[in-house]
Amino acid sequence: MYSRSPERAAALAERVGAQVVPAAADVVDYADLTVIAVPDDVIETVAAALAIADWTGKAAVHTAGSRDSAALAVLQSRGGLVGTLHPAFPFADVETAVQKLPGAAFALEADDPRLYGWLTDLVAALDGHPIRIPPGQKALYHAALVIASNYAVTLYAAAEALLLRLGAGREQADTALNALVAGTVENLRTKGIPDALTGPLTRADVTTIGSHLRALADDPALAEIYVALARQTYPLLEARGLSTDRIEMLLRGYHASEHP
Repeated sequence: MYSRSPERAAALAERVGAQVVPAAADVVDYADLTVIAVPDDVIETVAAALAIADWTGKAAVHTAGSRDSAALAVLQSRGGLVGTLHPAFPFADVETAVQKLPGAAFALEADDPRLYGWLTDLVAALDGHPIRIPPGQKALYHAALVIASNYAVTLYAAAEALLLRLGAGREQADTALNALVAGTVENLRTKGIPDALTGPLTRADVTTIGSHLRALADDPALAEIYVALARQTYPLLEARGLSTDRIEMLLRGYHASEHP
């Protein structure tokens, strides 16, 4: 194990029973598989530093979500096998990750069957679930995760701001929203898509939807997000045999009034 911070390297090595080495390239001498866990914009720099090692029969993967194995081309040119390994998990802090990472999904990218086998074994050791990513598709995979995870926080923050605006305290707002979001996640887990969907769209309740748009009139950007998300929900409604005609008429009328 190597890190620019010797203290962090020593702490993690003690935790997992690893050996700390004085230089990054030394890792390759001890390992068949080298995991490069660094920020996206320095992957190539780190790979170049590792290229001085003997890569015969060895492999390397990086853990970036949106970058593919081409970022390790210099190691492949030195005879190494290259790929990527990305956990589909929100790393808010180390302790939470250590406790909850087992059971998560991991995106695997590796053309070589031997390397892919190593990666699936590694994921299995964590009780994880592998997702094989086709060549050139890492960015699409990562965009999916950002929409589901990062932007869920953005939408939560927008909803919290609306509740605070009407006079709720932050604790009250969070209590309400946390229960709501937890229930939604549980519905997704148990019922799946599209049955987990609830709310006025599932009832074609244009009166309620219209009242929402009027309430958001002083925040045009958020109102546009509301409209865009409603339209993005149409396939789920149609999958349940529900018509979207009345909803679309309302949304078109809203746009006509806002953008004459």
